[in-house]
Amino acid sequence: MAGSALTEKGDLHVLLVRHGESLNNPLMAKIFGPVADEDPVSQRRRDAEARWLAERLSDPALTDKGLQEAEEVANTLAPMLRRLAGSRLIKIFVSPFMRTLQTAQPLAQALGSSCSVEVHPDLFEVGGVYVERLGRRDGPGECLTAEEIEQRFPAYRTTKLPKDGAGWYRGSWESDEAARLRAAEIVKWLRSTELRKDSADVAGAYVVLVIHGHLIDMLLKALLGIADDGSSDHPHTNVFTERPVVFFTPNAATAHISIRRNGGAARQDVL
Repeated sequence: MAGSALTEKGDLHVLLVRHGESLNNPLMAKIFGPVADEDPVSQRRRDAEARWLAERLSDPALTDKGLQEAEEVANTLAPMLRRLAGSRLIKIFVSPFMRTLQTAQPLAQALGSSCSVEVHPDLFEVGGVYVERLGRRDGPGECLTAEEIEQRFPAYRTTKLPKDGAGWYRGSWESDEAARLRAAEIVKWLRSTELRKDSADVAGAYVVLVIHGHLIDMLLKALLGIADDGSSDHPHTNVFTERPVVFFTPNAATAHISIRRNGGAARQDVL
């Protein structure tokens, strides 16, 4: 990003950071690895899907590997962002899932007073916080309350979360169609003047979204004007790796996209 960062006044530089490895990642590899080459409708694949839904955690924490990946993200991005942003405040927005809250923490600590961190309730992973009930995905699943987030991550602002002692997620399972609409609203927010209002006369503002792989795929498609073909949607799952066009972001990887002052997406890099 250092060599490709744009210097146009009023540009918004958005870094889309995927969380580190969560407890669900090795579980998924263990369950689906042996049947990866089988027909998706085979009995063994369907049995694997049923086992996955029964054993997965609705809001998993990072593994030890994931915690190390979060440190590596901070070691890479913090000095780069400090150099590029200068005296401008770096705004970090993070999904309320535990794995993203944990991933953002080393970066926030490394940046210190150079950044603000806000937990944004619209940045959750496609599907939401769901559980398996009677063969169908449903929700809400178990997740953190705003008060628990404040206790565990005191530097994070939680003003947009409900504060009534219940988990932050209130919906049911989210379909891909609903998630695309949510992604479009997030893109409208990114293209608005709200995030760059303090840097209209300088060389851009810097925003970091610590989020999830499927949501990154949808956001990049929306920002770059690439259709996300709804004919590939699954009725009760959120599988996206089989689509004609996929932006796959590995754990702890970062995509960088610059949004022009007029709202157009200028370029996209992966760090």
